[in-house]
Amino acid sequence: MRVFIKALIIVSLLLSIRCSSNAKKRPKIVEKTPIDYAGENIKEAILAYDNSNYDIAIEKFNVALGYLNQALPASTPTDSIPQQIFKIRKNVANIHSEYAFTLSSQNDFDEALNEYETSISMYKSLQSEATPIDSIDNIIVNLYRNTAVCSRQAGDYQKAIDYYDLYLEANPDDDEILLQKFAIYRDNLKDEDQAFAVLKEYALSKNDFNACHRLGDLYKDKNDIINAIYWYEKALSVKLDSNVLQKLGTLYRNPSIKQWEKSIQVFEKFLTLKPNLEELKTVFKLIGDNYMNLKNKPKAVEYFEKYIELEYAENIALYICQYYFDLKNNSKAITWANLVLQNNPNNTNAIYFRALARYNTKDIAGAKADFERLRNDSKYGSIAQQYLKLMK
Repeated sequence: MRVFIKALIIVSLLLSIRCSSNAKKRPKIVEKTPIDYAGENIKEAILAYDNSNYDIAIEKFNVALGYLNQALPASTPTDSIPQQIFKIRKNVANIHSEYAFTLSSQNDFDEALNEYETSISMYKSLQSEATPIDSIDNIIVNLYRNTAVCSRQAGDYQKAIDYYDLYLEANPDDDEILLQKFAIYRDNLKDEDQAFAVLKEYALSKNDFNACHRLGDLYKDKNDIINAIYWYEKALSVKLDSNVLQKLGTLYRNPSIKQWEKSIQVFEKFLTLKPNLEELKTVFKLIGDNYMNLKNKPKAVEYFEKYIELEYAENIALYICQYYFDLKNNSKAITWANLVLQNNPNNTNAIYFRALARYNTKDIAGAKADFERLRNDSKYGSIAQQYLKLMK
């Protein structure tokens, strides 16, 4: 915007050249015209603006406008007076908005709000004369947003809502602004029902994925699991999204819900979206845990084995080891016990299962060596000593 105001220097110079040309034709001194005075005030306004003296800049531009309006009746089309008046008015409107921003940064929100509203009013007065290249409509819409922010800072919460509504008329899909409205109703006006109503109305009327997703997050933060699940499901009906699927699958595991089958179904959908390595590890583990809760050990082990392929976890490896031992699959039990012991040579549970599996497969030397390690163990010592007696 400063570049735009600087363009008026050219106008001032042209006016000065005109005066200079007249001086050559008329040797004797003549009185200055309104255009001359306008040019002088424009120069002073630009200088004040460059020094951030906004009040003086506005004052000088307004004086210049007065002189240009005086000159208007006697002007010719080549003088371009109407165009210059429009440019100055636009510059004054811009200065009010810049001044508002400066005041806001200084925490003078009440004065900033006055400046923003003055700027909006001035820009609106230019709409009938503006062309698309002037971008007046876009400027006004952006000012609505800035004014809404300033209104909230000034403590005028209803005015903030009103300006956000004006902004949303031009940008109905801006969910960030909807969240700002939500925050004002919830945090400032303490009207939580209206806060959620704002997002719900938009989410349902637009069938908007982002709004549904936001509502799911907000209800989850409130620990309102049922409503969180509803809005995550609603979001997924619009678009399949890995982030929402992870959240939903996890919510179905909540202790107040315990819908293990639904959690599995959601996570299986998630796996179709080609998740990254970290996501795969998490989901394989959670699916395995879901099957454990469903007492479906074969499926639990299936997913736990997928997890172990990506990252070792002692408790999971030991669970698989015991699963195969219980199935009397001694060779696999030994394999998994070995994996545990490679990572933790003193894991007595793994030593115990391997000792039994070795005994079952007639590996007496191996079984004896493992039971010897357990001879004095508080948990397995007595059992180990019994097997050692049998193997004498």
